[in-house]
Amino acid sequence: MKILLRILLAPVFALLTILIWIATKIVEISAVVLNFIAIGTALGAICIIIDGRTASGVAGLVAAFFLTPFGLPLLAMLILEGVKSVKCRIQEYVYG
Repeated sequence: MKILLRILLAPVFALLTILIWIATKIVEISAVVLNFIAIGTALGAICIIIDGRTASGVAGLVAAFFLTPFGLPLLAMLILEGVKSVKCRIQEYVYG
């Protein structure tokens, strides 16, 4: 029974490994792009604060924070690590 399960799940694990690798690369690239956008947003928010519209400037700074690697990319990496963990647990159960 366990041998049949190993044979059936081998392509699934291979596909999942490839998809996790692709998703990791996409998150890394998007983190770099979002970092540049965050710099522009932060500079714009600082200009708005200097102009006197403090509430809008603070909202812009908060938006810039979520675009930095501590915001959305970190959340994406945490979700990706959860998927990797589940894959490893199932793989350990089947093959270990």
